Amino acid sequence: MEKKYLIVNTGSASKKYAIYDKNGEVAYVHLETEEGKYVSTLNFSGKSEMVEILAENFDKSLDYFFELLKSKNIISGKDDIFGVGIRVVAPGIYFQSHRIVNGEYIKNLKIAKKKAPLHLEMIFEEILKLKTFFNRKIKIVGVSDSEFHSTMPEKAKNYAIDASDAIKNEIYRYGYHGISARSIVNKLVKSGTLPSKLVVCHIGGGVSVMAIRDGKSIETSMGFTPLEGMVMANRVGDIDSGAVVYLSEVLKLKGLRLREYLNKKCGLLGLSGGLSGDVRDLLKAEEGGNQKAKNALDTYVYKIQKQIGASFVALGGLDMLVFSATVGERSFKMRKRICTGLESLGIVIDQNLNDGKEGIDCVLNSSDSKVKIQVVKTDEMGQIAIETKKIIF
Repeated sequence: MEKKYLIVNTGSASKKYAIYDKNGEVAYVHLETEEGKYVSTLNFSGKSEMVEILAENFDKSLDYFFELLKSKNIISGKDDIFGVGIRVVAPGIYFQSHRIVNGEYIKNLKIAKKKAPLHLEMIFEEILKLKTFFNRKIKIVGVSDSEFHSTMPEKAKNYAIDASDAIKNEIYRYGYHGISARSIVNKLVKSGTLPSKLVVCHIGGGVSVMAIRDGKSIETSMGFTPLEGMVMANRVGDIDSGAVVYLSEVLKLKGLRLREYLNKKCGLLGLSGGLSGDVRDLLKAEEGGNQKAKNALDTYVYKIQKQIGASFVALGGLDMLVFSATVGERSFKMRKRICTGLESLGIVIDQNLNDGKEGIDCVLNSSDSKVKIQVVKTDEMGQIAIETKKIIF
């Protein structure tokens, strides 16, 4: 029997599963919410099928995925699976490497959960579900989302806290969306177009702006957890630590409740007055004259622009700007908005090339732009599969 691999990528608002063999992706399922409904999109054999599903299917996503694939004769059952790879977003030096999930890994994951419980609880639960689901000794690989950023110089990793506290508690800037960045770099290498000075804007529910020199990360907007950096769908991004202390006092929020506030009630959702954390909803509301939606999007864009400028300085110039992830790949309106005002950095977008382009790799810069502007579709699932095979073999 040909060896197949299950690849898992669970996020805050979606769940992704895929089956890979030696030739690449066999089938892919994306579970998410759309306009208040749960939907499942299945891609296999060059076809795409989207159906509405029950909340129960979303909650028991692993069972749903395998039953769906069995019904399509894509697999015969769970015994077809040789190994599993799962994206792990966790702070700590231990988690800056891809590793087999064993007793030591679980022990370290429990410790890391205390540092970032909202993100790691989902991953921890998914790993336990995988172990129970297969009910046999199957190799599971935790693929690090921060490994790519391990090349950042020390000055970029440091927080200005007591050095002994930083060392004892491993409080450093680790950065995330590294699997996405690695897949983009590999794509550019394969096409022979990897520049020396590259900025990748991974813009989805979470947002990262990453500075990459000669294929290696030197700076990124996320830090100790995925909470730092840009305005995101529901996450606060950069905020004065004094403001966090004050919010804790006036709102009487501590521990997990404070984390939930910063992770789930801020970002675009908070700026829009609770309207939505979805860029699509806010664009529609803005067109209808909603000032809070406009303010949210303006702030969102400004923060990204500012980080692109900071990345320009870190790199000492810029050869290529890449847009990726859900918003970066699909929203030509947001790409135009982000690029407008960056002409002093040599970034000039061609409106005709950009308008209407959704979900495809494409070149967007004008002929007089000093910086190449491209959409490069991220392939996190494919990159997780590559790293999984390396570890298992």
